[in-house]
Parts: sequence; structure tokens; C-alpha cells
Amino acid sequence: MLPTIAAADPASKVTLIENPFNEVVRKGTEISGARLVGFLSAPTGRLEGNSIEVAAAIPVAWRGQSLCLKVVSADGLYESRNTYRVAPDWGGGRVVLSYPSTHEAEALAYPGSQIAGLVSLGDCRKPQPLVAPISWGRGGGDTLSILLNTARSEETFLTFPEEPDLEDVACEAIASDLRTAFDTRCDLPRELAVRSAIEVVVISFKNGEMGPEERLNLQFGAVP
Repeated sequence: MLPTIAAADPASKVTLIENPFNEVVRKGTEISGARLVGFLSAPTGRLEGNSIEVAAAIPVAWRGQSLCLKVVSADGLYESRNTYRVAPDWGGGRVVLSYPSTHEAEALAYPGSQIAGLVSLGDCRKPQPLVAPISWGRGGGDTLSILLNTARSEETFLTFPEEPDLEDVACEAIASDLRTAFDTRCDLPRELAVRSAIEVVVISFKNGEMGPEERLNLQFGAVP
């Protein structure tokens, strides 16, 4: 579901600048206040092979700037957060990111349905609200999804205020007892992947009451 750009730039156009690679495997979970945790395509089962591949669909407008890649497991025990630099002549599209994990076995033990990740404009010390999708595993999965931490809301919906012809999306709870980092999955309509960007509004209900709306600025990495 990541946009396919036939003339995508090589990986050298997007460079990992963290040294050492920022990655942790915790013994206990940490509560995160982030609502949006993932914007990605991933297989539902475990990755094939013994290595991790992470690709991102990076907008052309991000050239010459930093971006932050964040990956976290549903139980919050595995997490990585690293800053990359996009070359000034980046042409937009999909690129495989350097991911020199020292905890591959722990990360690969999670099925794709229990991994969240996204890239945000700006470095990881102060990422901006513009986010773009990643694929986890070679080729990713068949569906592009948003993964949210809704504090165990009973119902969550996505609406598209700029696209009145698109129907609201009903989200589903993650099928796991350990849902510390994220608890809800929202599969996006396939037709969104051909757009360059869209605003999405998240609405959740808990104990019969609607929580505050949250607006997400999703960038799809397509060449304009």
C-alpha cells in the first residue's frame, strides 16, 4: 500500500544520523501519551527471514530536512527512535531505511499486527505533526493502517472532512492482551494511497461519551 515510485532514489539519499542506533528492549512497559503511534503497512504474521526491513514513503517536500522514524511494539517493550537526514535533491517516493538493529530477535518475535511505526517531519527531539507511512518487513502488507492509543476506548472512527465522498472508517481493537503502546487499528481506504496528503479526524467514544477530536496530517510520499 505504500506509493510505488518507479524512479525512487537510492537509500543513500536518506541517511541515518544517530550513532549509536537508538533502540531499547524494556523489562517493563512505559505509558506513552502519544495518540498516533503507527502509520504503516505490515504483514499480520511474523516477518520471514532473520532481518528487519523498514521502508518509508517520503514526500518530495521533505528534501533537505530531518525526519524521525519511530517503531514500537504493542506491549511497549520494544522501541526504536532515530533521526535521518533527507538529501537536498530528494525526488520523493519510497526508500529502504538503514536499520542496524542489535535486537533483531526480540523485534522479529512480534507479528506485524503488533508493531507500529511511522516517520515524522523533523528530528526526534522535536518531531512535527506531519507524518508519512512506513512498511515493516520486505514489501509490507496489503493494507495501510493507522495505529492509535485510545486509552481503551470502546469505539473509534476516522472521518475525512476534506473528502465528503469518503465514508467514515470504523476502527478495531488490537487482538492482544498487552496493548500498552497502542490498542486500536484503523485500516485506510485503498484509494487514499494515490493522494499526496489528507487530513483525518479521529473520534473515540468511552463510557458512552465522545472524547476530544484529533486531527492527523497524513503525507503519502507521492511525487506531486
